[in-house]
Amino acid sequence: MDIIEGILYSLLWASAAVATKFAMHSVDPFLLTFLRFLVVAIFLLSYTYLLNKKKNRFPSKEEFKQLFMLGLLNVTIYMTGFIIAIKTVSAGLISLFMATNPLILILLSGIILKRKLTLNEYVGIFIALSGLILAAIPNLKDSHASLLGLAALVAGITSLSFGSIYFSKKKIALNRMTVNTWQITFGCIFFIPIVLFNASNNFINPDLNFFLSFIWLVVPVTIIAYALWLKLLHTDPVKAGLWLFLTPALGYFMAVIILNEPLTLYGVIGALLVVTGLLYSRKKRKMTVDSNYRPIKEQEKQA
Repeated sequence: MDIIEGILYSLLWASAAVATKFAMHSVDPFLLTFLRFLVVAIFLLSYTYLLNKKKNRFPSKEEFKQLFMLGLLNVTIYMTGFIIAIKTVSAGLISLFMATNPLILILLSGIILKRKLTLNEYVGIFIALSGLILAAIPNLKDSHASLLGLAALVAGITSLSFGSIYFSKKKIALNRMTVNTWQITFGCIFFIPIVLFNASNNFINPDLNFFLSFIWLVVPVTIIAYALWLKLLHTDPVKAGLWLFLTPALGYFMAVIILNEPLTLYGVIGALLVVTGLLYSRKKRKMTVDSNYRPIKEQEKQA
């Protein structure tokens, strides 16, 4: 059962870039992202404080400040980088670059937390970086990617990694659901001035493509995939992290099959190198942080 849930989680999570590419034909991506997180925030707030209020408390004043920062780093800045990239970079290449979050997190933990990196981590980063360069070169050459888009994407992922480090250092005494509820809520609020600033480019065509893409991004990608992730974490936090490493390859091949993006030898080898680098960097690691910004060792104690 865990294997089925893990595969389903990886497939749903990997489909985000493809679904966004479809949605862009009917709505500006900044407006799309704001509406998406608005719906999710309303759903999470209702679930957390109306249906499940006995298990969840309101954050303290200090915790609200910390959640404010998480919303900015993990949602607003991160998604802004993703949106800039989605306009000029192929969905397959975006999926590969999105997988660099654990690697950037390793580097930042060494710089900020003064953690000594292992040889396996250095080698894994080198292998994955080689794969990204290999996959990016033909995309840049054939105009399936831009340097600005890739730079914005990396900046967004780096912001997400900073959020992970920030959460790890602050040790917010709230459960994952409450943290995620408030960081999405604040992230959505911070998107309001961005959408207003981008007003001249805002458009929405409420056609079938919009509703199908929007519903897919809200329900399967955001709500169902996250629920599966929490369940996998509760069952086995270490094994749960392994499912994240399937997403770059799955995202790349989804883009090829669904969006008819070109399948190249560079891309296939690049995807394999990225996954290999991610797995190798994880080998014998002393500390890691999952996508919910809680150290794995701490998760193991709670599981």
